[in-house]
Amino acid sequence: MKQHIAIDGPAGAGKSTVARLLAWRLGYLYLDTGAFYRAVTLHFLELGLGKEDLERGEIARFLQSVRIDICPGDETRIFLNGRDVSRDIRTPEVDALVSYVAKAPEVRNFLREVQRRIALSRPSVVEGRDIGTVILPEADLKVFLTALPEVRARRRWRELALRGKKVDYKVVLKNVLERDSIDSQRSCAPLQQAQDAVVVDTSHLTVEEVVEKLYIMATEENHGGSCGCLFRVL
Repeated sequence: MKQHIAIDGPAGAGKSTVARLLAWRLGYLYLDTGAFYRAVTLHFLELGLGKEDLERGEIARFLQSVRIDICPGDETRIFLNGRDVSRDIRTPEVDALVSYVAKAPEVRNFLREVQRRIALSRPSVVEGRDIGTVILPEADLKVFLTALPEVRARRRWRELALRGKKVDYKVVLKNVLERDSIDSQRSCAPLQQAQDAVVVDTSHLTVEEVVEKLYIMATEENHGGSCGCLFRVL
């Protein structure tokens, strides 16, 4: 019985959907660590900060005014300074800046121990970019989801379209490739496959097929339960 499952991979590989459904099927806590970075990114955007500002080394000062709470469940609800921003963090503007924010050591150090504490608080499925290598290196099962860049961009484009966001596919693809480069080359906790991770290419698999594969790897029976509490994070 796998108690802690780490799912890593690049943008658009299907991590969030697969992790959420797998956690629901197991009755485990689902934790989307990317939402933390998106919330911090949204905070910076609302302060009027851009890439240039983040490169000036003043990130720690801006983090002092950040408080993040989460409410785990079928979908993690995330609160920024008391406001539910679960939908606000899923915009093209946040997409364009989040990798720059996430590569900052100050931000990663700011969030790492909190994410780890929550993930270890009960059986969990945790997804992100560095779960199997940094956040939960002792995870019972580590999975690295991947897919062709074009496939990942198409998925993201469809997701945005369903939310009423009109964005050119080429712009989305460019963003995906840019995020891949930034995430894999950053000096602090880069996107990389853990040595003992199982690699699953989702390019030609349905969500249901991926979840089934991971479910078989993860468990033989279900001991989990739902969690409706609110974790105070920062």
